[in-house]
Amino acid sequence: MKSNIISGQVGAFLRKSRKEKNMTGKQLAKLIGISQQQISRYEMGITSITLEQLDHFLIVLDKRWIDVINYIEKNTESEKRTENKGSMNKYTSWGDYSTKNIINNC
Repeated sequence: MKSNIISGQVGAFLRKSRKEKNMTGKQLAKLIGISQQQISRYEMGITSITLEQLDHFLIVLDKRWIDVINYIEKNTESEKRTENKGSMNKYTSWGDYSTKNIINNC
């Protein structure tokens, strides 16, 4: 898995967790001690977060490491199923196309 995908997943988890606490990015930034813009960069997956920073977020958001891991795993499996479904649709479409060609050429 690419690191930017992981950063995006971690960011989505942070945003979801923040919203569950009915907290704004500005409020979270004040509690963490960074700018609201940096919160936004983390949540959008633009900037990778260190393990130490993530640990601080988890404490403030009252989350556990296993919560992050489960979120990433769940969403990664969902992405894989979507990709596989797309591949199957391409294969099926190709199969239908070649079948039509065979019938038309007989």
